Amino acid sequence: MIIKFFIFTLIYFLMNNLFLKKNVFLDKTETSKHKSKVSTQDKTPLTGGLIIILFLFFTPIIKDIYFLLAILLIYLVGLLSDLNILASPLRRIFFQLFVLIAYIIIGDLEIKSISIDFFDKLLEINLFNIFFISLCLLVLINGSNFIDGLNTLVVNYFLICIFFIYFSSLYYNLQLDFDLFTDIIFILIIISVFNFFGKSFLGDSGSYSLAFFVGVLCINFIHYNSNVVSPYFIAVLLWYPAIENLFSIVRRSLSKRDLSGADNLHLHHLIYLFFKKKNFIENKVLVNSLSGILINFYNFLVIFLSSFYISNSKMLVTIIFFNIVIYLFAYKFFREFNTN
Repeated sequence: MIIKFFIFTLIYFLMNNLFLKKNVFLDKTETSKHKSKVSTQDKTPLTGGLIIILFLFFTPIIKDIYFLLAILLIYLVGLLSDLNILASPLRRIFFQLFVLIAYIIIGDLEIKSISIDFFDKLLEINLFNIFFISLCLLVLINGSNFIDGLNTLVVNYFLICIFFIYFSSLYYNLQLDFDLFTDIIFILIIISVFNFFGKSFLGDSGSYSLAFFVGVLCINFIHYNSNVVSPYFIAVLLWYPAIENLFSIVRRSLSKRDLSGADNLHLHHLIYLFFKKKNFIENKVLVNSLSGILINFYNFLVIFLSSFYISNSKMLVTIIFFNIVIYLFAYKFFREFNTN
């Protein structure tokens, strides 16, 4: 494992330097026009997603050809977005939805219960189950892309999710592919280090594929441990990108703004601008990274608390409600500060 870790760190380093030297696949004006950077105009390779894809071929995922193919297709949708070949948000959602539905059907992905009798009856209907999973993954994928505006925010968020699934599985003796999760933890740590220093970005390709990958792992985790783990534990794990997506839709609808347009009014942007105006640190890249770390520190504490109540749906729903309230108050505070 240690040897694999160092080999992929070296590959990552060499790949970044090659892309910089050849001046290809960089986060600059001709790529990712719909996503605004908040820290620097330096050229940065969008290699985070690519290293994830390469790494998966050396993990147990290689045995699940349908899952691997679905990840590759989701990555491709993001790659075409990064290159502005697929610039339309609606077209991206259409292709995402096509891949999701195909994989859900072929891969027999299902959610058995969300602990609400009426809704559980609906989940017994195969068509509704497919629709519900597709919607959940679609919200997660695009919400993750929304929060991909600060260094380390997305990669460390999913690193936290993966770590606590691993930790909870050990603690409660749950069913899990520990080898796969160990591999994922290592590769996300590598990406996080490069991302912290602004040397590599995920891009749409990375955020899409990573969110899809983790989302499916979460669904399977619940599926195989449904007798112990409440579905709301996964809701706590993935609440932040989901609420960011849904809140952005509501916010833009109320202000009659284009739902598909980009803006810098997401909570993480506002937090970054807050610290930038306070001028605690002059280095913008460092302010960017530290803002992402601050948000994930909160998420770490929340998920850590939730890991002791993985079977208690009422407590987990309370935590979700608490998170939403905190999010709304935080948004109001930072929005008002940045408009004054």
